[in-house]
Amino acid sequence: MTITLSSMAKSRVAIFLALLLAINPLEASALQSLDKYVNSKHLAAPGLLILNALDGQVLAANSPDSLRVPASVLKLVSSTAALHFLGAERRYVTSIFATERKDAYLIKGSLDPWMSSNLTLAKKNGQKYLPSLITKANPENRKKITLYYTSLFEKDRYDLSLNLKRKGIKATFKKVDSAKAMQLAKEEIASLTSLPLSEMVKFVTLYSDNTLANRLAMAAAREIGFERTSEGLTKTFVLALEELGVNTQGLKAKDGSGLDKDNRLSAQTVVELLTKVRENPKYQAIYEGLPVAGVSGTLKKRFIEDGPGAVGKVKAKTGWLRNTVTLAGYAKSADKEYVFAILADGINPTLTSRNRARAVMDRLLEAIVIGNH
Repeated sequence: MTITLSSMAKSRVAIFLALLLAINPLEASALQSLDKYVNSKHLAAPGLLILNALDGQVLAANSPDSLRVPASVLKLVSSTAALHFLGAERRYVTSIFATERKDAYLIKGSLDPWMSSNLTLAKKNGQKYLPSLITKANPENRKKITLYYTSLFEKDRYDLSLNLKRKGIKATFKKVDSAKAMQLAKEEIASLTSLPLSEMVKFVTLYSDNTLANRLAMAAAREIGFERTSEGLTKTFVLALEELGVNTQGLKAKDGSGLDKDNRLSAQTVVELLTKVRENPKYQAIYEGLPVAGVSGTLKKRFIEDGPGAVGKVKAKTGWLRNTVTLAGYAKSADKEYVFAILADGINPTLTSRNRARAVMDRLLEAIVIGNH
């Protein structure tokens, strides 16, 4: 029989009954040949689900409903929530204004998630370079200035202060609210407009940027009026996924990056989400940004030795913490595309153990790609 994704969402118990009691010979053979990888001691009984994206046919599963530590795979949820509530074309504007004082300026931000005071990174990634606003506002290169500011992340303000200090400029920063900012602003001198949010999402998935992922998650929560707390973030994620028709049972978010060991997510939720992402152009930035096995991003050095047959055929989000190695994405095999999530959160907290877990994952996906199942 063929097991569809919708039937999994309705009755997860039914999946296992179907697999145990009514699976057809082809499916049984596939599960048996992949069994050595799924049950490898190096994965320590992971939460795992692999299925055909077209018809929902389950290829392999191991406790897909169990709640696991997702590590950076959680960034898939953060990115989805950001695209869902903010939109792929959302941009952020940061401006600098003259004030009544010649040596004082107002920076009016919009909490741009991807601002930078590092010129090298700005040029490389397309991030907007915050110090350029000061250069335009202070052509006389005054060595002592006052900068009023609103809607800037404190980390960005701090980085700006260090940048100016290296240039010999002593800046006194004064945070103001929006009402005070309106009073201070006399004339706009210059502004910076960010790249669209879709480009930020691509960067998050490709390079697993923790700060950016967390800011995107918080921006989604802020947009719909939820608190930027664990409770608010969880509610934001649940609302976004449920509106997509994804099962969110047990989902718990402590941050938007996946760094917190108390985050919880199931392989089933991840696979259902990835299936929806693939079907809907609104979330295309997630798919486009995913690293490619042996080619780009956080997968550039993966698969080359342990799963060479899968190089160029797997697009996936990586993740790891001390006890956890995770991987979730898509694997192409001939004319089929499989969606998968592997959440191994019970491995020994050593580099050797994590690398062994990664090797098993790579071999498992290689077996799927080359059809050795």
